[in-house]
Amino acid sequence: METSSKHFRYIAWKSPEEMHFSSLQWASELKFIQDEHHFFQDMLKEYTLPIIESHLLDEVRKMIDRLNDSKTKGLDLLQRIEKHINGLDIMVDGVDQPDEEKDYKEEHKSLLKELNEYSRAYNKLKKEIFEIVSKALKKQKQKRLLE
Repeated sequence: METSSKHFRYIAWKSPEEMHFSSLQWASELKFIQDEHHFFQDMLKEYTLPIIESHLLDEVRKMIDRLNDSKTKGLDLLQRIEKHINGLDIMVDGVDQPDEEKDYKEEHKSLLKELNEYSRAYNKLKKEIFEIVSKALKKQKQKRLLE
């Protein structure tokens, strides 16, 4: 509970320039994650044979579905962040609009929370993908040693 109140204060004192910079960083991070999604899809395709031989195909199919969901959510979040970036003018236009400015700050706070949750889930998925591919390659190597 204490964290959220500190978090709100953080948003309250952030300048429009700082919010803009943060939003740009978020967009950059999401674009990088989109590139990583392509890497993981290619990696899973590349190691299809070891995955099949290791009887991990069902697990990998579930991961591919999760990866596709993550990609879709990431693109949606990126579009919302870009829209948020474009809406920054409400904060710097020199017109006193307290309700709109408050809404913008609330949206900023909400996007920050959502991005953190998305990043946490994505990093967990990324770790699981590396673990399963590593497991498949180890099984394949063990199989070759026994032959």
